[in-house]
Amino acid sequence: MWHAITSYGDSALLLPLIAWVAIVLSLPPQRRDALRWIIAAITTGGTVALSKLVFMAWGIGPPGLDYTGISGHTALSVLTWPCLAAILMRSARRPFAVLAIAAAFVLGLAVGVSRLALEVHSVSEVIMGAALGAVIAAWFIHGLLPAPDLPTWHALVLIAGTIIIWLVFYGRVFPSQHLLKDIALWVSGHSNVFTRRLRLR
Repeated sequence: MWHAITSYGDSALLLPLIAWVAIVLSLPPQRRDALRWIIAAITTGGTVALSKLVFMAWGIGPPGLDYTGISGHTALSVLTWPCLAAILMRSARRPFAVLAIAAAFVLGLAVGVSRLALEVHSVSEVIMGAALGAVIAAWFIHGLLPAPDLPTWHALVLIAGTIIIWLVFYGRVFPSQHLLKDIALWVSGHSNVFTRRLRLR
C-alpha cells in the first residue's frame, strides 16, 4: 500500500504532469497563471534539489536534525495535487472547490506519511517538504485567476492529459537521487557523498 501511495509523489509522474499543467495554462486566457505555475514548480523543485545537493556535497543541513535534504516526494505532491484541483475547480462553487483542494492536500500528506512508513525520510525531512509545498501551493492558489467563463474543453484537455500521464508514468521511479549524487561528487571533488548520520526508526 505504501509503495502505491508514494508513487503519487515520484518525479517520474509529477514532472510530466507539471509540464502538462504549464502547457494547458499557456492557452489563452490563462497565460498569467502559466507563468506563476512555472515559478511555483521551479521554486519547489529547485529548493528540494539544492537542499539535497549541499548536504551530499558538503554535509550542510540544520544542526541537531535527522536530515539529508527536504523530501521531494512530499514537497512536489503537496504542491501539485492541490494546485491541479484548484485549477480544475475554479469555476465550481466554493464549497466544492475547497473540498477538492482539501482532498488533494490529504493525498500529498499521505505521500509524506508513506515516505516515513518506507523509512526513506525522517520526520523533519517530511515536515519540511510538506511546509515548502503547502506555502508555495497556497501562494499559487491564492493568486489563481477566476475563470467563470473558461471553455469546458480547457478542463477536459487538462483531465485527459492527466489521465494519460498517470497511465504511462504511474509506478515508475525517476533516478533523481543518483543524478544529484553524481552532481554532488562533481561540484565538491569528494570521493564520497555525505550520508545520514542517524538511523531511521
